[in-house]
Parts: sequence; C-alpha cells; structure tokens
Amino acid sequence: MQIKNQEGFCFVSFDALAQSGMVKHCFTTRQGGVSEGIYATMNLSFTRGEERAKVMENYRILCQKMGFSLEDIVVARQSHTDRVQTIGRQDGGKGILREVDFPDCDAMITDVPGIVLSAFGADCVVILLLDPKKKAIAAVHSGWRGTVMQIVKKTVQKMTEVYQTDPKDLIAAISPSIGKCCFQVDLPVAEKFRQAFLFADEIVFDDEGQAGKYKIDLWETNRRILLQAGVLPENIELAALCTKCRTDLFYSHRAMGEERGGQAGFICLCE
Repeated sequence: MQIKNQEGFCFVSFDALAQSGMVKHCFTTRQGGVSEGIYATMNLSFTRGEERAKVMENYRILCQKMGFSLEDIVVARQSHTDRVQTIGRQDGGKGILREVDFPDCDAMITDVPGIVLSAFGADCVVILLLDPKKKAIAAVHSGWRGTVMQIVKKTVQKMTEVYQTDPKDLIAAISPSIGKCCFQVDLPVAEKFRQAFLFADEIVFDDEGQAGKYKIDLWETNRRILLQAGVLPENIELAALCTKCRTDLFYSHRAMGEERGGQAGFICLCE
C-alpha cells in the first residue's frame, strides 16, 4: 500500500492491484479537490449537502488524475444491504450523469473494460477485488452491518456464479477504514458479531477504557471472511489506516458526524 500525491491530489494505491497491470484503481482521501468548509476538499458524495457543481469538479479532477471517464463511473445507492449488482456497459455514468435504475446495493461486479466501479466509506470498509484470470472486478461497501451479513463473501460467490471466478485467483484490497482502536460499540452490536462469527473472540474485545463498551476489528473480520470464501492469505492486502485517527487524510463519520464529505474506492479494468 502506498499513499500517492499527484500535484495535491492524494490517494491510496494498493501494490498487488497496481502490479497486476490490469486495473486502474484508487481509494481517495480528502485532499486534492475544490470543496470548502466542512467538505474540504475532495468530497465525492452527492448526498451530504454540498453544491453539486463542486462535487462534479472533484470528479473531473479524479478522472484527470486516474485516467477515468465520467461516462464510465457507476455510483450505486448504498444502504447497508448485502445485495450484489452485476454492472454492464449500459450502466456507465449512473449515479453521476444520470439516475440509478437498479436496486440499492452495496457491491458491484463487472467484466467490462473501462467501466469504473465505486464504493464509498467514511469509516466503513471498502474492498476492491480483481480476478486476473477471468478479468473481472468488484467494489464492495462493508460497514458493520454489511460485515455481519458477509457481503464480501457474497460478492465472491456472485463472481464465481457470473464469471466462473476461482476464489484462489482473487486479489483483494481492504481500504482505510475505522480500526479496532476506534470502533467502539454497545452490547447489541457486539452480540451480532458474536452470533455471526465462530472466531468472534478474536475480533470482539472489551473496551478497557469504558465499562459496558466493546471494540471490534472490522479489518480482521473482513480478512477472515475473505479467507473463508477461498481467497488466499497472500492475496489480501490491508491498508491498516484508521480513518478516525487520520482525519488529516480521510473523512470520518465517527469523528465528524454528518458535517463532512465522502471518499471512495474506484476500480476499472484496463481497456
């Protein structure tokens, strides 16, 4: 994992994805755009209340720096589901240049070169997947609800169903997101993880600083889910950057509440 800076536009790049030579990808930071105030500066969310023209200018900067086209980016309506949507050429530009006409979903897959999949997260985990054999990709939004529902496992299964992906071939990148250092929850959420995962004792911890509170390791949980889905451990790359700790680089819902911008992961197959 590397943090790269192109004339002020700062983004996270994953080594294995970059070295494949098959995709263009990034996980954006809050640096490098034109947004101001609480949105400063690289807000890519249309739903946070910022003037649309500024968000669009941020997308133009993104496209210029990463070699994307606005007409090819797909932005889904994320609503903490476990739904995986297959994306085709006809979906390019949806969520940016035209309305989304497919159901709310939190993961998208495609094998169409040039189509840019996105997944947003301001503390939530974003996972980018590449099948270099079948030439297919995925972008997954996995907040704590999506993690409990194992959306990334369902995404791997969908890629297997649609593209005949062998999970052993997959390259996975786990984005900057809230770390176990900062992801504090109450008992009901902790219990959902304990009920969902046999390895719960290794990802759910008592918060030593506050009685009755717990800490959860979303990074390790999603890594374990990927392993159980058949992804090889050496093919999983973890950013290990906490968005709440690094508000100089990232928007964080836990740190900033509703008054913030949004960042995202993007991936597309090279044409």
